[in-house]
Amino acid sequence: MLSKKYNAAESEAKWQEFWLEKGIYKFSSESEQPVYSIDTPPPTVNGKIHIGHIFSYSQAEVMARYKRMKGFNVFYPFGFDDNGLPTERLVETTHGIKAHETTREHFTELCLGETKELEKQFKKLFISAGFSCDWDHGYSTISPKAQKTSQKSFIDLYRKKKVYFSEAPALWCPECRTAIAQAELETREIPSLFNYLKFFIDGEDDKYIEIATTRPELLAACQCIFIHPEDEKNRYLLGKQIRVPLFGFTVPVLEDEKVEREKGSGIVMCCTFGDLTDLEWYKKHNLTFKETILQDGTMSGICGRYAGMSILDARKAMTADLIGQGHMIRQEQIAHNVAVHERCGTPMEITIKKQWFIDILSNKEEYLRAGDKINWYPAHMQARYSNWVENLEWDWCISRQRYFGVPFPVWYCKSCGAIAVPEIEDLPVNPLKDRPKKPCSCGCTDFEPEKDIMDTWATSSVTPLINLEWHDDKKFRSDMAPMSLRPNAHDIIRTWDFYTIVKSLYHTGKIPWEDVMISGHVMASKGEKISKKKGNSSMEPAELISEYSADAVRLWTSSGSLGNDIVFSEEEFKNANKLINKIWNAAKFVIMQLEGFEKTDDAGNRVILNAFDKNEKIDLRTMDKWVIYSFNNMLARFEKYLEKYEIGLAIGELEKFFRSYCDDYIEIIKNRVYKPETFGENARKSGLYASYHTLLGMLKCFAIYIPHITEEIYQGYFAAHEEPISIHKALIGPVNACADITEEDYKTGETAVDIISEFRKYKSERNLSLKDTIDSAAICLDTDIELKDALEDIKAVCACKDISISKGETFGVEFIMNSHPNM
Repeated sequence: MLSKKYNAAESEAKWQEFWLEKGIYKFSSESEQPVYSIDTPPPTVNGKIHIGHIFSYSQAEVMARYKRMKGFNVFYPFGFDDNGLPTERLVETTHGIKAHETTREHFTELCLGETKELEKQFKKLFISAGFSCDWDHGYSTISPKAQKTSQKSFIDLYRKKKVYFSEAPALWCPECRTAIAQAELETREIPSLFNYLKFFIDGEDDKYIEIATTRPELLAACQCIFIHPEDEKNRYLLGKQIRVPLFGFTVPVLEDEKVEREKGSGIVMCCTFGDLTDLEWYKKHNLTFKETILQDGTMSGICGRYAGMSILDARKAMTADLIGQGHMIRQEQIAHNVAVHERCGTPMEITIKKQWFIDILSNKEEYLRAGDKINWYPAHMQARYSNWVENLEWDWCISRQRYFGVPFPVWYCKSCGAIAVPEIEDLPVNPLKDRPKKPCSCGCTDFEPEKDIMDTWATSSVTPLINLEWHDDKKFRSDMAPMSLRPNAHDIIRTWDFYTIVKSLYHTGKIPWEDVMISGHVMASKGEKISKKKGNSSMEPAELISEYSADAVRLWTSSGSLGNDIVFSEEEFKNANKLINKIWNAAKFVIMQLEGFEKTDDAGNRVILNAFDKNEKIDLRTMDKWVIYSFNNMLARFEKYLEKYEIGLAIGELEKFFRSYCDDYIEIIKNRVYKPETFGENARKSGLYASYHTLLGMLKCFAIYIPHITEEIYQGYFAAHEEPISIHKALIGPVNACADITEEDYKTGETAVDIISEFRKYKSERNLSLKDTIDSAAICLDTDIELKDALEDIKAVCACKDISISKGETFGVEFIMNSHPNM
């Protein structure tokens, strides 16, 4: 028997322990069931989990439960992304120390200690939210297995000539002091000054041209001046030398079609490097590289007295000197879009440095074809992927000048400079400590280790390969490739999805997953995403679970449409608890009837009477057939939505049926189960049969959303009558009734519900109780439906003494109520 009130805090902790103890969610490599595998995004270990993570991860978790309850052997590993720059920045903030201010060994120890503790907290939180992961298949991206997978990936690409080492332009973050990839940039609108400067024509001291720039600190790196080839007004400048203000050296005037001749004077300077256009001109016109900004974000020696200043300090000092020396014509306040590093918000710089790159630009068509082979949910999200691929401008730079991450398995021969990599069986290696096992081809045995580490995405992009044990040829689960599902939010389509597709194609020749499920973000307010950096989450997930329950939080995460953002509102958690309480109360009522009642017999023994026997042959009544048919109809729509990953639309169908179940069906059968002496024993048993199977069917459907309360109800009654030890081991499916049920039965039931609604409306409009008796009613049906035994249920639930039925063109009900004082 269920308790009077549901205690969520007690129940949730109890069943979470039960699931772990019984291994309810363990993947079985011996099972003959079809496998459904999920490549879960490993959350970044760089702070606390916020409600946005629970929102996104819960949606995928619902699908794991659904597939498990549809008979799949669900492979649901869970990892933590604990290497790379995000973790480093957390440690720098937490410990008040910069990575470059201490030894690599000490900083790595700090990172390992921080991530170990945070991962315990993360795991505890996800368990408390009812996640059905198989923790035996967990991983971290800094673990030996993940390092071996990532290093094997690098060596495989190296041998296939898909990765190369080159001194080439690279995107650089002066705050993080590392190269970054194009996918790590975001655009922000930043206020700035347009400085209109005088550039004097050499040899013509009284003549100058006007050039505008927002970055005067790059003047020392000016390479040339550009005009448009069709610019007749400025063609006289060709062949002349132009003197650069403040620094006095001269540069030539060149032509290029990319100059916007209608903008300003139509004359621009090219520096190395102010933006991507400068870089394009640098390559096209074979310009030389002059480095003005060093890796630490300070000005280089070629900047004269400004050397050693930060970028912003140099900008201010040069602006003041330009004004003081008469080079400034005017200034204009503007707001312009600037590419910044998404991790720290620092404006990106471009430098030239020897780095490792993965070739992606030469295979864009292959990536687009791969995108077409993957099922995107919702479908329009594929456009984000395709747009990203089509607009790629850089190969993927995977070198990071940082400390905590997966090292490159690379050494360089000190004699000839040749690159040496280890054998796969020797991985993982740390080139700073380990040495090559054989000499270089030139005979030299002295090597220089690669000091850089790999981009964290270089490891995160092989999560399917980590999950499938690709690091070990004997353990590799090749039969599970591609994996079934990749769930993630829409902001990492261009990073995690894209990079994983690249790696999977290069390593296996296959797409990494069959389906991609894209979630939205949780917004703190309209247009503002909840994030760790902004710290704008009003309540932490653990607090929300404690305040409202894990099931309530999970219900909230299931609201809305797939791929769309949702605004955080605590009111929705309160609404979720109202539904949870209604499920408890409905189940409690039905189970009380199913359990029967205790009575003392003539011998003084306590016996159970009228308990439901699910194996007894029963002649089903019309309204009981109706509720079973309605459930099966709902289930078809419910499953259709879930097969498209529309968990919000699916639960909408389930809730709609549940409301009808409570408001209509339970009210209809109350008289029958309470008064078998009036309606007959078969009428009672028919109602109990339909109640048992439809309630159990609903609980199974609700279980994928609210696993704790459904387990509590299942264990409170159904576990004694069903084979599975947990509701989460049961199968979702239609009710197979003990009698044939036709569409005509369903239509009859729908008509009965319509009639009952008319009675309720009539009484409500007159402030009457639903129990108030109506003397008689005349019902006109606009169909050939026969109400049969449903008429008896209508009379009982509507408290109507007599009902007459006629046929006509319009449906309607007329009432006669002589005895009530309100009439």
